[in-house]
Amino acid sequence: GLSGAVVLEVMVTSKWSQRARRDIQRRALQSCGPLAGEQHIIELLFFMGDFNASEGERLADVAAAAEREQEEFGDLVQVGGPDSDPPVYRDVTYVLDRPCARTYRLAHGSRWLVENRPHFEYVLYLDDDSYLNYPRLMQHLEPVRSGDLAMGFTMETELDWSQTHVCELCDPCEPCLKSEELNTFCNQFPDMAYGGCVMAIQNCKIFNDDEDLNLCVRGKVDAIRRLSMYFGSTSAPRWLLGMGWVFGRNIVGWIGRNADSLKVRGAADVMLGFWLAPLENVRWVPMNEGQFHDHPDVPGKSMFSRECTEKTVLVHRLTPQHWAEDFDPVTCKLRCPRRLHPQPAEQGEGGGGAEEEGA
Repeated sequence: GLSGAVVLEVMVTSKWSQRARRDIQRRALQSCGPLAGEQHIIELLFFMGDFNASEGERLADVAAAAEREQEEFGDLVQVGGPDSDPPVYRDVTYVLDRPCARTYRLAHGSRWLVENRPHFEYVLYLDDDSYLNYPRLMQHLEPVRSGDLAMGFTMETELDWSQTHVCELCDPCEPCLKSEELNTFCNQFPDMAYGGCVMAIQNCKIFNDDEDLNLCVRGKVDAIRRLSMYFGSTSAPRWLLGMGWVFGRNIVGWIGRNADSLKVRGAADVMLGFWLAPLENVRWVPMNEGQFHDHPDVPGKSMFSRECTEKTVLVHRLTPQHWAEDFDPVTCKLRCPRRLHPQPAEQGEGGGGAEEEGA
């Protein structure tokens, strides 16, 4: 391309029912694109799964609406696969018996880009409820110019936390170590460390409070075994949080060319770690210091929430209200005031930013 010009494809995986979110992203790019620098080429595309009718809808109507939307915007790419995943708790890593909606579309959407947009330099994957400051992103991309770029909020997590030491969870440790009630309960689970058992209990109390504790802990043990069996490892290689990330063309090319062979039954963001692990020379650019974050005004409390600052490039988990009240289309900036009083922090379950709404 032109010297200094960046060719960026923006890939959003979207559910058919989320037309409103697609329209918000279209308007945001219209506002922000020109401010990023006239020389840059930015294209927004929505990668879609198989048609899926919500309650009380006919499939034919969904397909007809899709055709009208495509006539108007021309930015829908249907690569197929499931439209969405079953509901799971936020930040839970999961494996399904069939391809995960977003994971499948990332692989096959990458293939589509390689075949149909051969001149791209970078692909930005963006969650459909994320805000992106395009001008600031370009400031980060311009100096890098690497086909091996992997930019995002980097994570490294244990898939199997069953061997956690109890003193990592309890501070001070003594009361947990000496608790007769905990010891008696955890003796039923000889294949878990005492700390793993305590962690499972904490998770059950947050996520499954109405379930029998014994059954719940057993369920957690089975779930982490299933994960480590599927991934072939007890921990995940470095991966990128699902809010958004940028890959250089070499990485996208590798994913696209191997789309039919790659594992796609695991949660999309953790899966990235396994896809990238065999690649030489990946140029990791972490955006963990306030560049990529969750909106501060989210229900409960997200460990990834931050205030918006001059460093903010991407903000995840925006509601239509946030867009309407806090986004300035003239400057492409987002104010993100706190409106709610956040509840105590959720304990994540081993990482893995699954979205409740699937894709």
